Amino acid sequence: MKRPVKADQQEVDTYEQDKSDFDSFAAIIRKYVGIKELTPTIVNEFIKKIIVHAPEKVDGKRVQKVDIVFNFVGEINFLSAAQPKRQGA
Repeated sequence: MKRPVKADQQEVDTYEQDKSDFDSFAAIIRKYVGIKELTPTIVNEFIKKIIVHAPEKVDGKRVQKVDIVFNFVGEINFLSAAQPKRQGA
């Protein structure tokens, strides 16, 4: 089955944009290796936007979700990978 050339070109364009975005993000990371202090300039280079959600009560505790959208790579969910599962939960 033949795929339209337009679909193939769109995949190539998406790949090239993703690679360009990754290369730009990697350049920022290399620029700031070993920083000792987080400045507003550094934050502005890494972060596109921060979304602070309304607070909620969960199990009697105040919980507030914060989403961080990075320049070039979008949102990364750190908690799902880094937060250990609680015993008995």
